Amino acid sequence: MGSMLANRQRYQEHSFMHYERSFLAALFLSQFWLAYSSEGSTGTLPQPYTPIKASGSEFRCLGRVTKLGPLLLPEQIVAAGQPLLAGPVRLAYESKQLMQGKGKLVEKSDDKASWQWTGGAGFPISVRMTGECDGFCWYEISLTPEPPVTLSSLRLEIPLQAGRAKYLHTASFTWGNFSGGLAEAGGKWSGPFMPYIWLGDEERGLAWCAESDRGWMLKDPAKAIRIETKGSVVLFTVQLLDHEEVISRPLTIRFGLQASPVKPVSFAWRAKARILHNVTYEACQPDPNGLMPLDTLREGGVKTVVFHDGWTDYYGKVATPYGDRLRKLISECHKRDIKLLVYVGYGLARQAPELQGHHDEWSAIPLIPWTTSYRPDFRNFDAACPRSGWADWLVKGIDRLFADYELDGLYFDGTSEAWQCQNQAHGCGWKDDAGKLHSEYPILAARDLMRRLADAVHRHRPDAILDVHMSSNLTLPTLSFCDSYWNGEQFESYTSKDKFELPLHAFRTEFMGYAHGLNAEFLCYDKRPFTMQEAIALAWVHGVEVRPYTETLVQVTSLWRAMDRFGTSSAEWLPYWSGSGCEAEDASVKVSAWATRGKALLIVSHLKRAPLKTNVHLDRKRLGLASGPLSAVDAMTGDNMEIKESVLPLDFDGMSCRFIEVRDKHFRQR
Repeated sequence: MGSMLANRQRYQEHSFMHYERSFLAALFLSQFWLAYSSEGSTGTLPQPYTPIKASGSEFRCLGRVTKLGPLLLPEQIVAAGQPLLAGPVRLAYESKQLMQGKGKLVEKSDDKASWQWTGGAGFPISVRMTGECDGFCWYEISLTPEPPVTLSSLRLEIPLQAGRAKYLHTASFTWGNFSGGLAEAGGKWSGPFMPYIWLGDEERGLAWCAESDRGWMLKDPAKAIRIETKGSVVLFTVQLLDHEEVISRPLTIRFGLQASPVKPVSFAWRAKARILHNVTYEACQPDPNGLMPLDTLREGGVKTVVFHDGWTDYYGKVATPYGDRLRKLISECHKRDIKLLVYVGYGLARQAPELQGHHDEWSAIPLIPWTTSYRPDFRNFDAACPRSGWADWLVKGIDRLFADYELDGLYFDGTSEAWQCQNQAHGCGWKDDAGKLHSEYPILAARDLMRRLADAVHRHRPDAILDVHMSSNLTLPTLSFCDSYWNGEQFESYTSKDKFELPLHAFRTEFMGYAHGLNAEFLCYDKRPFTMQEAIALAWVHGVEVRPYTETLVQVTSLWRAMDRFGTSSAEWLPYWSGSGCEAEDASVKVSAWATRGKALLIVSHLKRAPLKTNVHLDRKRLGLASGPLSAVDAMTGDNMEIKESVLPLDFDGMSCRFIEVRDKHFRQR
């Protein structure tokens, strides 16, 4: 007969889509503006999240609206003003009966709501779903076959509009993940169990996650997850059963869904943050002239500094024996209006006194070791699992740390990762019918840890910055309570000799942050694989800054100053992928722009390492430039540049970028 929901849930129901486009867009607008209003705020939610709104058929959170259908699965989701789905999400299996049942809202607070659904189609099904303020929804769907039933297929199907599912990001908490354009991958992807999948465009998307494949019955586990493009639909399928099987005992399917962006991002936030990595206690030591390294950083435009793990004695400790030095550094930073973040990792040094007696219970198993030749007795460690007692220890320690010191936030390094684990000492791992032990990815525990850490910090510093390094694993359930992320270390094994290239579609998928709801910065070690000049060319044309170190700050300062002089925080952002109003004659050159009041700031990036001469053509209407003569200035040097009509001739020595301010005659009269 087909699926559980039969013909009522075809993928393309034109009347359904027309209805959704009209009224849900209006719902989005009202919810979007609530993000910028204090009305109804209890003060207990992490900023900028707002109290959720829930009914038996709808879930609304910051910037997103979900219409709930059978099994409480989404019939439609609106994010960033647009519908995501091409039809209802469904649990599909053979049944001659239509799905019948009823859902109800059973619990609600500003922070979260819970629903229950009971019904069935051939056998009883019960569902419990919880939706939280950041849009994360966790499902537990229980099937109770009474009497036993024979099924040959059971799958979760999520049909997305192809125009809203241009990019695919997978995450397994390693550096071996797929990120890139779905079209560039042939319009399809498949693989074994993967704990996190995100599909979206440049502004929005939908994430699915699960902690394990427990309860899945597959003869071909290599195709547990499939993504296929079928015309105007991208069908995301999670195969739970792929062969005929008698189901004689209860079966529970657990997974999460989260639409994005989880919260707004802005160039204004980035302009206020401007993070430099890494300072030490020596940053507040004066030279013979009385100047401190902090003075140089402030002059260079730095507004936030990160102190890596050397702020304490053992890796991963969240207390320090250098308290007086830390207080002095904090004081000197604050005198210069610089914020200080300290490092929090994903384990504790093996020799740390605090770990003794806890290593075996706290560690992720199989062990994930990290070793170094620099101070190995103080820094070598094994990754800790967030489901273990380490999480409580860490939260309590952070609470004490912020009670004792006037810190401005935290830099998390791997703390948000749900490492693969089967350590039964703290409840990870599960056994199949043959008694084989399998690993889990404790996403819920990692999420809970990050929320608790955010709450602990914000009790002391409501405006604290929570910055996270999560290279290759952009997992929203564990990151949504942070402000910004730093991504790119996964490429460090390449050197400049490799001539490594990162496809633009891959950068747009994982490194921008707009569609996910986090402010993004690009991580690049010098010549591993890019030079600083090359990294700036790649990242800045996407509106993403390259986080500097002290030795590379000079290359970033001039860019910051050019942006400030222009006023990018309040200007309109026109990225190259949506029509910036600037087109180069050579395809290796991409141009994005900020535009406002008769002027435009162009970021012109040549993305190949060979020399090039080319012309850039300007669309005056798109850029808001009036007819008549134009002037062009190198925004970093102030030098006048040649511009003929609406054409800029440019030369590049290699992979690099130019910041060019173009002005019309009206601007010059102001």
